[in-house]
Amino acid sequence: MTHLTSFLQTLLFELRSSSARTRLRYASTRVRVDPSARVSMRAVLDAVHGGTITIGPNVLISRGARILTHGGDVEIGADVSINDLAILYGHGGLRIGRGTRIAAQALFIPSNHVFADPDVLIKDQGETSEGIDIGEDVWVGAGATILDGVRIGRGAVVAAGAVVVRSVEPYTVVGGVPARVISHRGPA
Repeated sequence: MTHLTSFLQTLLFELRSSSARTRLRYASTRVRVDPSARVSMRAVLDAVHGGTITIGPNVLISRGARILTHGGDVEIGADVSINDLAILYGHGGLRIGRGTRIAAQALFIPSNHVFADPDVLIKDQGETSEGIDIGEDVWVGAGATILDGVRIGRGAVVAAGAVVVRSVEPYTVVGGVPARVISHRGPA
């Protein structure tokens, strides 16, 4: 057996391994995945139009989740879980703190269209991109939407289906459209 044949057989074996496929799929200087992170083969991590994606240790990214930079940087801290079909955009920057839980179909959009002038098409008025910052130990419920400029403090909870347009204080529970304070976590 030639060295080339041996090499090709080894490479084929590695490609059949899930972890090897993940490493090869995301091999890029703009997408960095900690070796202990588990990324579904049905998830998409793409540094679209520049920007970077950094996935910390012990992160779980489930099937159908999409992380797209759109020119901004996405930083996901240790022990974060991102469940099925969640979509995280980077535009103006997205940082998710350690231990945060993101439920299925949550949506993070760190960008917004300018639409003040009714005589100019919205598409021609530009965008703002302030970014989104999610603290440590936050729980974002299923189908929640987090919009540009929002900061969510440590230990906060965002109810399922909420649309968060303003920053959330630490240990606060918010819900509704637009999201409003429902309660606070901790001793009464």
